[in-house]
Amino acid sequence: MKRVLPSLAISGCCSLAALPSAHADTTDSSVTVFDKVVVSASRIEQTAQKETRSIDSVDRTQLDQAQPSSVAEALKFEPNVSVSGGPVPGNQSVNIRGLEGNKILQVIDGTRVNTNFNHRPSYFLDPSLVSQIDVVKGPVSSLWGSGAVGGVVSQKTISASDLMDEEETFGGFVKTSYNDNGNQWTGTSAIAGDHDAFNWLLGASYLDSDKMEQGNGDTLYGSETKNATGIAKVGWKITDSNTIGLNYRNANNDGHPPAVGSSDQQLNDPDKLIDRETTDENITLSYQFNPESEAINVDTKLYQNNTRIEEDNLFGSTDISEIETNGFSVTNQSKFGGFNLLGGIDGYEDNLDTTRPASGNGRPNPPANASTTTMGAFLYGDYPILETVTVEAGVRYDSFDSKAEGFESSDESAVSPAAAIRWQAVDWAALSVRYDEAFRAPDVYELYMDGTHFAFYPGGPTNVFVANPDLNPETSKNVEVKGEFNFNNVIGKDKLNLVASVFENKVKDFIELSVHVPSNMPGYCFAPGMGAGCAGTSTSENVANARLKGFEFGASYQIDALTASLTYGQTRGKDEDTNEYLSGIPADKWVAALDYGVWSIDTNVGVKVLKASDQKRTPSDDSQGPYNGYTTTDFYASWEPSSQALEGVKVDFIVANAFDQNYRNAWTSVYEAGRSVRVAAQYNF
Repeated sequence: MKRVLPSLAISGCCSLAALPSAHADTTDSSVTVFDKVVVSASRIEQTAQKETRSIDSVDRTQLDQAQPSSVAEALKFEPNVSVSGGPVPGNQSVNIRGLEGNKILQVIDGTRVNTNFNHRPSYFLDPSLVSQIDVVKGPVSSLWGSGAVGGVVSQKTISASDLMDEEETFGGFVKTSYNDNGNQWTGTSAIAGDHDAFNWLLGASYLDSDKMEQGNGDTLYGSETKNATGIAKVGWKITDSNTIGLNYRNANNDGHPPAVGSSDQQLNDPDKLIDRETTDENITLSYQFNPESEAINVDTKLYQNNTRIEEDNLFGSTDISEIETNGFSVTNQSKFGGFNLLGGIDGYEDNLDTTRPASGNGRPNPPANASTTTMGAFLYGDYPILETVTVEAGVRYDSFDSKAEGFESSDESAVSPAAAIRWQAVDWAALSVRYDEAFRAPDVYELYMDGTHFAFYPGGPTNVFVANPDLNPETSKNVEVKGEFNFNNVIGKDKLNLVASVFENKVKDFIELSVHVPSNMPGYCFAPGMGAGCAGTSTSENVANARLKGFEFGASYQIDALTASLTYGQTRGKDEDTNEYLSGIPADKWVAALDYGVWSIDTNVGVKVLKASDQKRTPSDDSQGPYNGYTTTDFYASWEPSSQALEGVKVDFIVANAFDQNYRNAWTSVYEAGRSVRVAAQYNF
């Protein structure tokens, strides 16, 4: 059965996760079909980049179907996108085309999130309060500046308009869900109102999870957690041209994750867990000025992020990490005939402070009173030089300065150009080519970390961190070719959409932690208290020039109430200097899906199969691989009755990893959660 069902699903599908959902009618009956969705309410949506970039979107319907435990898990089916950070939801983040961590920019409701603690989580938003997640693949520094070397993960929280029909002035929903793997309960509710010039929203969610089980029945230690999230939004349309808004978001997580957050070093060991409390808070004030002029469309944001992580570590003391980001952005979109121009300035200051009490053999000393200040300006335009040909070009300039107590400052600047051309060859086919340069400024951990890295044994020789304030920014140059093909009425009232892209991303001055351990140590190093530094040094260095290349394709076929889809993603990565394979490159991945609407009983049913290949392309020093491939199958169903008596009711049911596969993602040592049966009941009013 394990082999038959995936084979049937794959052979019966053709199509694309890069072509997710919107509604249209292909027959006279009430049929849901799916067109491509592009990034909404973002800088990319305001330019022609939405057509020439590879963008995957997961909307609220797909989130309801999958009921993911984290933002990263919600994206695991997208081609060349994978989950990094291991199987514990509170530690997970996103890998795009082989790049992850601080090489991927995170954006929430249009403001950047710079939370990046070494070996600690950075994604805190509960998916139950998210309306859409967009993944922009490839460098995007021309619009966003530092951090977008590999791409952008943009999350949009629910808004008042999501909860009400156009004519309504009040609405909301209550929802409860249960996951049998971990005895996990989640409660979510939101209410919103729209009264003439004012609109508002209040939303909250609470999750309580016990320990989950792996596919072989073993306990997945560290997966128990409690998570509370709240959001509040107020908007006031002062005049037809002036609008102000205030958004507030708060997330609190209390968990017991593995001591080391990086997936390659995790241990599924109950004695290697810590207590961690995380508080993440954001407040954003926005102002839009949109007079009756195509030359003026101003969007201004002023925001503050505060994140605090408190951990009771394995040494019996408490570690505290705090980062505060104060930032602003001002953008304006102008249209002059066919010419579209987006420009803006933005800036932010990250203030980082840490407390690491010394204990035992010494501890790493993250920088104290550290800060990074960044200022940037950009201009991006597009113009149809012919009826079928559109060209794009833009450039961004950034300057950044980092400093920490006791160290010399580090200041750099970067220029990020981009250009593209798109040709609508015929009605059903379009081709595009784009080029992007991007950069990532080194973070304060990489610049200023010192203290003890590790000891050979308790009280023995130690390896120590050495700060390196002379680090260069990582830079990347990416070329991508994309083709889109759309066919209607192939064998009836149907649609077939195909998309494929090929890319090559060269990342220079790749920052890695270099660990140097001497082959011989003097005898005095083994005397008590005399071994500091005898086991060598660890320092962040610009040591690698990486070349990442690959392709992805997908197709989506729809007829009547049936949708079939298939996607494939492949990435290869090597160090150009040593010809060594790079770590973190995702395994080749197929995803096939069938979705069918049984309208006689108001039900939508589907199956989704993910097949990951073996990942044997590992660097010589990788001690965890090679990594075996695996196949997982999810079955889901959604019931949304159309009868007036049950109006507003919605029930979603999914059996994830239905055949209880015991598997691990490439580059992780801990196996994933096994089969989980999840059910959610929602009432909209």
